[in-house]
Amino acid sequence: MTAKEMKIKTFSLIEEYYPEHKELADDQDVKYKINGVINSIMLDLMKYRKVPAKYSFEITKDKNVLKLSSIPDFYQLDTIKDIEYIIMGNLEIIFNTEDIEFSKTVEIYYYKYPKTMQLTFKSEDESASYDEEFEFEQELDILEIMPYGIAADLLKMDMISNYGRYFDEKYRELKQTIDSRKTKGTAIIVGGVDI
Repeated sequence: MTAKEMKIKTFSLIEEYYPEHKELADDQDVKYKINGVINSIMLDLMKYRKVPAKYSFEITKDKNVLKLSSIPDFYQLDTIKDIEYIIMGNLEIIFNTEDIEFSKTVEIYYYKYPKTMQLTFKSEDESASYDEEFEFEQELDILEIMPYGIAADLLKMDMISNYGRYFDEKYRELKQTIDSRKTKGTAIIVGGVDI
């Protein structure tokens, strides 16, 4: 889903979107702050369904330490297969190189921060073009929840209609339905013990 599609969904919820107009919303204040609000909601939902990623690292005789900050958009480690390692103070991974042949490439499976939206633009046309090109990294079920969180944040100061409260309650309700699993777990037991 593109940023433009997300904004159309959100503005349609809060009755700001009019298909016959060129611009997505009439309210300038909303247009200026929506990218920051989208980033906040995206980072909130990331905690419920993480964005998986993979990074390759080559271990050599002189290089067996990897700083976590050097892994692109690193959020949380998932696993590193076929090698022993320890994590020191959430700053670096130290690989055990006693029983390996050099050089060895390891695959690091981790969760990353999703790509966030740019906040400022030189012109309205640049902003519109960006919205058409920006693609979210989250899955569709997460993207369907986002407009409610965005609408809740945009309308939080609307004391008269209470729409902000309605969208906030709906957003919280939908977050409770998120299944954090990517796959169903299965176990196969081979062999066993005769009793």
